[in-house]
Amino acid sequence: MPSPGKAWRHIIFNTHSSWLHGAKRGFRSRDHRIHSSGDYRNPPPLDEHHGLGAFHVGKSTPTTKLTHEVVSACGNAVVNNIQSRGHRLLAVSVSPTHVHVLAELPDDVSEIKTIVGWWKWFATRAIRELTDEFDDIEIWSDGEGYSKVESREHLEEAHNYIVNKQGADAWTWCYRSGAKW
Repeated sequence: MPSPGKAWRHIIFNTHSSWLHGAKRGFRSRDHRIHSSGDYRNPPPLDEHHGLGAFHVGKSTPTTKLTHEVVSACGNAVVNNIQSRGHRLLAVSVSPTHVHVLAELPDDVSEIKTIVGWWKWFATRAIRELTDEFDDIEIWSDGEGYSKVESREHLEEAHNYIVNKQGADAWTWCYRSGAKW
């Protein structure tokens, strides 16, 4: 499976204000200090954490949504950065509010955070070179999810989810077929 000292990771990062605490589809705060009883597959009851959700919507800026024009530029920037750094890559998808990546990375969370920070930086640069629409807004939320892939079956499920389950508005890249809409 992975090379020595590395692990396959399913990385997810979101656009700014796209998944706030108290969200109807479920949420987890950093270090799970607060979390809902459900998740996006099995949402929690509608009234669970309603006040928290309303509070965060009221104090946050509008959700950053990537336009169709910039989604592929963002995806290509992420793919190129990963490959230029010598990491094996299986799949990437970019939708208007989040990015999924399935890559082999060092098995060290602090290194992963640095690597994902570079992906966000290069994606931001590609987006802002294409249009000035995103010049004065924050594009990415803080943090990301970086689930370790534990088995070949898990790897195949993550790959299928990233490439085939992100919806019609997602740009995807796969090691087998390259980029597509």
